[in-house]
Amino acid sequence: MRTSRIVSTLIAACLVASTSCSDSAPPTSPAGPAATPLTLSTLTGMIQISTTKTTPVLLILDDGEQVDLDGPPTAELTGLENAVVDVRGIWDSSRFLVSDFLVKQVDGVDVMDGVLIAMSIEDTDAGDVAYGLSLTRGSVVALENPPAELTAHLGERVWVAASVDGQPAAFGIIGR
Repeated sequence: MRTSRIVSTLIAACLVASTSCSDSAPPTSPAGPAATPLTLSTLTGMIQISTTKTTPVLLILDDGEQVDLDGPPTAELTGLENAVVDVRGIWDSSRFLVSDFLVKQVDGVDVMDGVLIAMSIEDTDAGDVAYGLSLTRGSVVALENPPAELTAHLGERVWVAASVDGQPAAFGIIGR
C-alpha cells in the first residue's frame, strides 16, 4: 500500500511541476500570420565585377544567369573576379544577400580557402614554424614550406593552390 501512495504522490508532483513551467510560447501578432523563417540557399558560380550595376558583384551561374550579390561579405568578393565560389545567403527580391562564401577555384585550379595559422614551432633555435590553413568549412591542413610572401599574411583569410607535393603553388588574399 505504501509504495502505491509514494508513486501516486510522485506522479502528482510531476504533473504540478510540469504545468507550472513558464516556458510558454509568446503570443503571435494579431496583425497577421507569423513570418516564415528564411532559409539559406547555396549558389555556385563565377564572380564577375560590374561597373554599371548598383550591386557591382555578380555571380555567373553555369547556365549563364547573372545573380546580383549584396551584403557585407561581397566586399571580400571584389578581389576574386573569375574565381568559382559557393555563396550562401537568402534571396531579397532580385538580389542574393550573401551571408558567407567559399572559394573553390581560381584560374581553373582547385584551391583551399581558410585562415593561415602557425601550428607549432619545430626548432626553437632556428625559429622554424609549421604553418597550416584552418579551412573555412573544415579542418586544418598543414602547408609544406610556404613562401615568406604567404607567411607574411598570418591570421588572414587566403586561398591556396597546392602543388602535387603539398607545397603552396599559388595563393591570394581574401581578407582578415
